[in-house]
Amino acid sequence: MTKARNGEGSIFPIKNKKGKTTGYAVEMSLGFKANGKRNRTRRQVKTLKEALDLRTRMANDFLDGRLTIINAETVSTYGIPWVREVKAQQVRQTTAANYEARLRCEVFPMLGTIRMVDLRPADVDRWMAALRSAGKSANTVNGARQVLGAMCKHANRTGIIPTNPVLATDPVKRQKGEPTQVQEPWTLEEIHEVLDAARDNALDGFLHAMLHLGLRPGEAIGLRWEDVDLNERKVKITGTLTDAQLFMPDGQGIVRQVRNDPKTSASRRILPISDALAESLDRQQMRQAVQEMSAGHRWKQTGYVFTSQVGTPFSRSNLRKKYMQFLQEVDVRFIRLHDLRHSVARIALDSGKVPIEQASQALGHTRIDTTKQIYAGYVPRYNEEFVAGISQVLPAASRPNPPESGPARVEITSD
Repeated sequence: MTKARNGEGSIFPIKNKKGKTTGYAVEMSLGFKANGKRNRTRRQVKTLKEALDLRTRMANDFLDGRLTIINAETVSTYGIPWVREVKAQQVRQTTAANYEARLRCEVFPMLGTIRMVDLRPADVDRWMAALRSAGKSANTVNGARQVLGAMCKHANRTGIIPTNPVLATDPVKRQKGEPTQVQEPWTLEEIHEVLDAARDNALDGFLHAMLHLGLRPGEAIGLRWEDVDLNERKVKITGTLTDAQLFMPDGQGIVRQVRNDPKTSASRRILPISDALAESLDRQQMRQAVQEMSAGHRWKQTGYVFTSQVGTPFSRSNLRKKYMQFLQEVDVRFIRLHDLRHSVARIALDSGKVPIEQASQALGHTRIDTTKQIYAGYVPRYNEEFVAGISQVLPAASRPNPPESGPARVEITSD
């Protein structure tokens, strides 16, 4: 045993049953427990040189207040209880399920077996680089990093780890030319073409609601008839309906439709119903009445506006299939369901008739800065009006003086 001076820690040889030294343990006191006994932490290494180096690092960590009692929790054994017992009390069920899915799919395969106390910024950097090399998008990697960071923040606050290693890393940047799922929004002509063709399609009311109100897909799917007042021409946005991957206690994933409150307090809003939207909702009521008669006892009275042929609300996956099939039939280029919302916002703002403050409120954004961040740079009108305004206050461009009149000059050249 090698004892250090001034309470800097001790080194003990680790021996097997035959008395052979197989490694070394470094032990350091962290003060006293409530019962008066010493609070000690111990680390193990293979060689004496490693033990001497480790003792120095532990002493420095102790002086900096970063030395903690060793904990056997790994990233995976700590992560699942954190999601289910801590985050589940703070966020929506679907959000907690999304956190768990990110941990299981992106974090655990590479970092899951590392002890929380051993997780270092270099491990996080290598993990993010490996995800990028595997073809994961910047959004996917940064989303997983955010979840890992929240988990480590809790572990640090509860004394499991001395610092949050994720804070010492940077999110990855999207590379120029990197593929993205976001599509260029529809033009006004494309929107007219889609809405005209949708009148005789099962997506008639859904597409009209999306493109007249600028809803999020989950908000449109979650519309109930009790939220719609055709007499007063108003619709209330009171919740969202989504397909969520939930996890059973044994880790098995299942998909269930879950209704949530609106995304933010600003998302709970009342919007006016235009004439065209009112007509499409009238058609939807008649369409549902026919479907209910055809379904008979199989019909389920769910109260949702947009439903299947047996009354169940649209599922996100089936809706996407119907949507893609419809676009192929009418020969309109594909954009994601969420890009319908972007199309509405861009056209409204570029028209010059909708102030950005009004658009922000109708879209359900909490802050106008969010609307500006997403759309302002993509609305040509803003740039054009800026340049036109500046041109009116700057000096006019000078014009060159016309040439003086006089006899024509003749140039004589020699052969």
